[in-house]
Amino acid sequence: MLKLGIPHYLGFVVLGVIVGLFSGLFGVGGGIVIIPTLVLLLGVTQQTAQGISLAFMVPTALVNAITYFQKGAIKTEHFVLILALIIGGVVAGPYASKVANSLPQDTLKMMFAIFMVAVAVKIMPKGDLKSMGWLIGVLFISVGIRLLFDKGS
Repeated sequence: MLKLGIPHYLGFVVLGVIVGLFSGLFGVGGGIVIIPTLVLLLGVTQQTAQGISLAFMVPTALVNAITYFQKGAIKTEHFVLILALIIGGVVAGPYASKVANSLPQDTLKMMFAIFMVAVAVKIMPKGDLKSMGWLIGVLFISVGIRLLFDKGS
């Protein structure tokens, strides 16, 4: 167990605020903010970070979903769709969680990183070659920085 003091927990409250903002604004947050923060800054395992992120997202997602319902973005006619998604997620999630907990941490980290890049590329609005050039450039710079830090350690 990590030994953390009050300043750390106050920092986690601030992180929670940031992730709550991301969650409410974009419908995301736990995976793209909490997991990297816990792994990179606190050194927890990928599996632990993923579990904490999922536990955090349950109440956060519920509160935000209620707000979306109150504002009319989610309607009662969507409840059947939501129920179908919940059934699929509840059935498949435990199997994937078992697999994630059996994988080597580095393998799971690589899978997570590839997934995040793939989603970013897919969700990015279609643009000209200049826009894609920026994305590819940032990706190469990021990989280069990562390799540079690996060589230094």
